Amino acid sequence: MTGQLDELGGKIAQVSDIYAEHFKIDRSGDWYLLKLQEEIGELTQAYLTATGRTRKPSGEAAKAQLALEMADALGMLLLLARDEGIDLDAAVQDKWLSWLDRDTPE
Repeated sequence: MTGQLDELGGKIAQVSDIYAEHFKIDRSGDWYLLKLQEEIGELTQAYLTATGRTRKPSGEAAKAQLALEMADALGMLLLLARDEGIDLDAAVQDKWLSWLDRDTPE
């Protein structure tokens, strides 16, 4: 059964393939993990800006940039999971959503 994250990851993989082919990017080895790290850095910078902790002005444009950086980080995480053969839908169910089925925390 295909989950929502897997479906989203498939669509993002299509875009990533187009991008990599267009720019001749070799995505072998640890590329996905390194790219995720880069995106997390950009997300951090956007968060600091959006929350008024940089010299750049915060506001709606900063919030919009924060949203785009979150999308980048999520996209790269989905690509990394796909490349590693990880079922993120199952992992999220096991790690997070299974708590909704428990009477008390373990």
